Amino acid sequence: MLKLAKAWQEPLVTPGEALPGRARIFGDSVVVADGTGTGKVRLVCFGAADGVRRWTLDGSKAVELPGVGSGWLSIVGPAQYFSPITIQNPGVRVAGNVIPIPYATAPKGVTTSGVIGVDATTGEPAWTFAATPSPTADRTMVTAVANSVVLATVSAPYGPHFPATSPTTIAVDAKTGTELWRETGLTGLSGDGDSVVVAHRTANSATWLPEVRDARSGKVRWAGTKAMGGPYEHSGTAADFVLLNPGSRQMELVRLSTGEQLDVPETTVRPHLLGTEPPLLVWDSGMSWWAKGPNGFVTQTLPKGRAAKGKSRPGTLTFRPALGIGPYLWGELQTKQGTKKEDVQFSGTVAVDRTGALCSFPMQDGAAIADVSHDWLVLGLKDHLAVHRISPA
Repeated sequence: MLKLAKAWQEPLVTPGEALPGRARIFGDSVVVADGTGTGKVRLVCFGAADGVRRWTLDGSKAVELPGVGSGWLSIVGPAQYFSPITIQNPGVRVAGNVIPIPYATAPKGVTTSGVIGVDATTGEPAWTFAATPSPTADRTMVTAVANSVVLATVSAPYGPHFPATSPTTIAVDAKTGTELWRETGLTGLSGDGDSVVVAHRTANSATWLPEVRDARSGKVRWAGTKAMGGPYEHSGTAADFVLLNPGSRQMELVRLSTGEQLDVPETTVRPHLLGTEPPLLVWDSGMSWWAKGPNGFVTQTLPKGRAAKGKSRPGTLTFRPALGIGPYLWGELQTKQGTKKEDVQFSGTVAVDRTGALCSFPMQDGAAIADVSHDWLVLGLKDHLAVHRISPA
């Protein structure tokens, strides 16, 4: 069993449920992008153990950028709907020792924009890439990060999947900030290792098709043939795999480093991809009587393991996976229609193993899991984030 001990918390402007993608554990630090747009935003680094601020980029005023002069943090990205508001997800990621974050040279209106490479240790801008050297109403957003490459997408401010947009994506060296390649009608989805996952619009701009590419050269390793409704149909990337949902029950699973497409059982319940050791596909249909294909709580080891039912998950709850680390599957055990009274005590944010057995005591506080490492768990709550230390019980 694991023991969770709350270390500290921090008030946020961003709603807690929108924190996944905005908070990242980096060594013994936690980096958070708080706020949306240009103006009342900040990029801040906390000590994971004590919450002490190690550095802050204050987006309420202009900052000095190498080779550009003054500029403003621009916390923008593909839009996500959190009723009753829409929040943009800037996708905080670390490439080497650099955190790429968008900027604009004016806080609003027609302006130039690009990406700042922020040193993750000091918070100082290491380089600046000007993606739009001429003023425009579009903005630059970071849409994917691999080990040494950042994908910067220029699009309408609410994200490249809006029908009226024609996004351009530029691959930038994460160490130097120099351009590697670019393509119009393309947007980044995710990155892992030396690969990026992208979506490109077909010639008539009616549909999107997914691709896996070499991050540095842009060379296509795998090209999907099933149309996506938009790049928001990307399901997950972890541990050298990507899981794509082309709008059907048949998911597409691809190994990034080789471009090999692997079989996924057809099912009415969509699996989740977790970067555990080894990587897993995870299904949970809750009650096992209605699902086609893998049903109940089921895991499948990648790349080519068999689906196996986990028999230790509390019988009338459903596990919603979020992230995987080591042997642990972190997520939420949820009550459903028909949940027995004796199982309610096990609901909440929890770690389980691949049999569904509880590996931590549930936290019933409505938290969203933003990031997890072997030592730390970052949660988003209503108006703050909370960091918990993970240790053996």
